Amino acid sequence: MVYRKKDAVRIEKHGVSMTIYNNAEQCPQAAVAYQETARGHAEEFLHQRSAFIYYIIEGSGTWYIEDVPHEVAASDVIIVPPGRRFYFTGNLKQLCITAPAWSQEGEHHVRFVDMG
Repeated sequence: MVYRKKDAVRIEKHGVSMTIYNNAEQCPQAAVAYQETARGHAEEFLHQRSAFIYYIIEGSGTWYIEDVPHEVAASDVIIVPPGRRFYFTGNLKQLCITAPAWSQEGEHHVRFVDMG
């Protein structure tokens, strides 16, 4: 399967600009999104079914997984298993892959985060 940027869906979610290349209907095994943020993702959440795999393309920041801070920078990879709470801060450009593909019913809001 090939997904082109011109066909992608663009959204803003809690401080993050996302270009979503595909959804679960198109490919239930995985979904891909490009993300940019100047400050971070202002929502801590978890997903019951999907693992979130991030590759940091550019920038740096702090990822919080189950309240543990992790400093990240370009070329780092973050993997958040299903059921783990997370959010991130910083100026970041990153690629996000969810496996299986993200679906709304698996996502659970924990709290909004003050980006200061």
